[in-house]
Amino acid sequence: MSEVALAVDIGGTKILVGLVDAAGTIVMSRQVATPARDGAEAIIAAVAALAKDVLLGAPSPVGRCGVGTAGVVGEHGEITSATDHLSGWAGTQLQQRLIEELGMPVMVLNDVQASGLCEGVLGAASGKRSALIVALGTGVGGSLVRNGQVERGAYGIAGSVGHHLSPLRQGRPCPCGGTDHLEAYASGTAMEIEYARRTGHERNLREIAALAETDDAEAQAVIAEAAEVLGAVLGSANNVVDAEIIVVAGGVLALGDRLLAPARAAAKREALGLSKAVEIVPAKFGPTACLIGAALAAFGT
Repeated sequence: MSEVALAVDIGGTKILVGLVDAAGTIVMSRQVATPARDGAEAIIAAVAALAKDVLLGAPSPVGRCGVGTAGVVGEHGEITSATDHLSGWAGTQLQQRLIEELGMPVMVLNDVQASGLCEGVLGAASGKRSALIVALGTGVGGSLVRNGQVERGAYGIAGSVGHHLSPLRQGRPCPCGGTDHLEAYASGTAMEIEYARRTGHERNLREIAALAETDDAEAQAVIAEAAEVLGAVLGSANNVVDAEIIVVAGGVLALGDRLLAPARAAAKREALGLSKAVEIVPAKFGPTACLIGAALAAFGT
């Protein structure tokens, strides 16, 4: 049997640990709830316990581990900044602590970087020299993959398009503390907030999508605005990074072409020269992309 790596996905609600081979096949996986309010050491203890349990079922000795985690990751696998979803996560020496707990080499990267690596190597951007990946969910994350490697940048934030300024200036707060970032317009949370502001009724994104299909004008307007901002930001951002393809991932993809079609048109308007032809495509992988990408990072893909 081919070699497998131990792969870990640390999120705000769940910890997923699995054994994954270099082709991206998940041999086995298990998950537990993240003790998000209990502090960094509790999270590390939960990861270590689950990982050791998974290793008991390994078909052969495992000698490498890859981790995708919420938060910005520094060059030594430390968490340089993080939101309050994981209490006390910022400042955690995650790579070093997991090396101590697991007794094997550990590679740590941001969760969207791990997902981007999966899409760049095995998914929608496979065969492309470079890809900009944007993940639209409760927030908006981004990553940049070149020649099969995550490009972290000087501070671990390369590709973070969620915090690119929106062309609209409505004074919307971004969870990062900034104002009028892409995340404040095109995340699922942002669309839910905007629909409630316009109508006085709280609806989740799935309900907003369904309402849009029944010709609810406000639902359609909320999605159209998000698509316009998304496309304009992607076209503008790609003028800087010059990726060969743009991959859109995350739960907001459930909106389908109602989101992507106008986003493509807006991106084309902002793009320079030949980059107007850059494809914007949906991701191939779903919730397991981070786990698979973490394994690829461990293999040094």
